[in-house]
Amino acid sequence: MPLRRILVLVFAVTAAVAVLSALTGFTGWLPGASGVLALLTVALYSARYVARPVPRWSLTAAAVVLAAASVVTQLHTDPIAAGFSEITAFHEQAAEGRYAEAVLLVIAVAALTVGVLALPQFRRPIRLTAAACVVALVPVAVVAMDAADERDLAPAVDQVALVRHVAPGMLATVLGGLLLVLAVSRADRWFLAPAGALLVQLAAAHAAWGMSGSWYFAESLRGVETSSAFLEPGFRTDVSAAASATLDFEVGAALALMALLAGPALIAAGAARTAGDRATAGGPA
Repeated sequence: MPLRRILVLVFAVTAAVAVLSALTGFTGWLPGASGVLALLTVALYSARYVARPVPRWSLTAAAVVLAAASVVTQLHTDPIAAGFSEITAFHEQAAEGRYAEAVLLVIAVAALTVGVLALPQFRRPIRLTAAACVVALVPVAVVAMDAADERDLAPAVDQVALVRHVAPGMLATVLGGLLLVLAVSRADRWFLAPAGALLVQLAAAHAAWGMSGSWYFAESLRGVETSSAFLEPGFRTDVSAAASATLDFEVGAALALMALLAGPALIAAGAARTAGDRATAGGPA
């Protein structure tokens, strides 16, 4: 079996395991290792099959950084204990881990943007770029409004610290929008790169959406009594006892993880196809 097919198969299997684990709330080393392996497979695919040097190494580096970002929160957070002070420390560590994850996400999206920018540019209808601009503005607006809502809900907290905490997620979302706009004029005939860029921006927006909520939740625990009904750190939580009695599928988390894994994979696949499509796409602009 050719190496390309092996890499695609490995990515499909590992990504499916990671996404299904996120959907069912299954935790442990297997789902984490599956997501990391899927992203490292994308890195190997980029290094092997993307012809141009700048896109090749930029996309490879982006996949590796995303793999590191996917485990930084778990490495940064100690096991939760029963005491209230330990619970508070746990969520503070989780918020800090999410911040480090968002910083790595900014680096990864920036590397993807550099890689896509270095691809050959094709003649595309201007309406496609205009539509991409409109689509790219929607996640940015949603994230900005969410951060503004958190600021209005918590006027007594340190606003500078809140802005610092949400800034990486916002920047990653904006870069994801730029990535989408650039990918339209550099897309192969199947438009794999724009599809991947859109998924990357949505994953960045989901991460940014969780940043302000996780920070505010950690801040609210300081000196405040609450129940122990916590969900995954870094995502918005409902601490009511009634909500903790039900077990639902984590659809949002699964979709966000799927976007995070599939986005770079589609961009790498599109970049690998670009050289072959150059002669049939009307030539460079």
